[in-house]
Amino acid sequence: MLVLSIAFFILFLSACAQKSDSQSRAPQSGTVKSVGSAQRIVCAAPSVTEFVFALGLGERVVGVSDFSTYPSEALTKPKIGGLINPNREKITTLQPDLLILQGQNESLARFCQNHRIRFLPIEINSLDDIWTAIYTIGRTLNVEGPAHRLVQKIKEDIQAIKNKTQNLPPKRVFLTLGHTPGDLTGLMTSGPGTFLHELVSIAGGENIFSDVRGLYPQVSKESLVKRQPEVIIEAIPGGVPEDKLFLLEKDWKQLPMLPAVRSGNIHYLKDDFLLIPGVRVAQTVRLFAEILHPEAFDGEPDA
Repeated sequence: MLVLSIAFFILFLSACAQKSDSQSRAPQSGTVKSVGSAQRIVCAAPSVTEFVFALGLGERVVGVSDFSTYPSEALTKPKIGGLINPNREKITTLQPDLLILQGQNESLARFCQNHRIRFLPIEINSLDDIWTAIYTIGRTLNVEGPAHRLVQKIKEDIQAIKNKTQNLPPKRVFLTLGHTPGDLTGLMTSGPGTFLHELVSIAGGENIFSDVRGLYPQVSKESLVKRQPEVIIEAIPGGVPEDKLFLLEKDWKQLPMLPAVRSGNIHYLKDDFLLIPGVRVAQTVRLFAEILHPEAFDGEPDA
């Protein structure tokens, strides 16, 4: 289950990062009602679920993606599958008048058009994309005031962390998103242009793969040895059982030439929101900052 969960998030992020000409060709709606009057909303991504509930519209949600776990009220909503495998029959039975998706899915767009369901795709790669997504949903559903307040609150929370770290010497960080226990091949990380890359920087880190091409590239053990990370952060939504954690630790011992390995500065983060570009990004940057610069948080309670 662990590997499947991590694989979903990696696949989801990678799929959302894809841009093609089909984006402009995909049908955008098949609406029979005005946009603001949408009363039966399907949130087809965890980030979208977070946004819609945070804007006070949870009572209008009739379906959510399989990996939508926040807020707790979302757990009571019917599941409609994921980005890669949405259950069209289930969506049909829910009779939504609006489906909001992170990223692009031309097939799903056509399905919505055929069933006269308003279709709203939103691109989310960077922090600016998050603000734009919230504004777009707020404008679409006639809650622009709450949308602006939500963005302002998240920005203020992030700025509070940045104020603590911006004058501290940055640490060289390797953030890994796809480490299968027992295997150091096919490691995946976040590159420039992603919200995770930005959060590492705000937290007082320097992404050692800030010069790579691609938003979520795979990297080799050899490249890690060359770039010498001082800190390794493993993002593992949901955590790992003890036997798998042992394997992860054993894997890194294969690379004693890395400063992070020699100093034991390897951290396994299990929070479910780590890879979700949603309303909890300030919590993610706080976790990163506490790892990179614990001295900046002396005397403060943990996030």
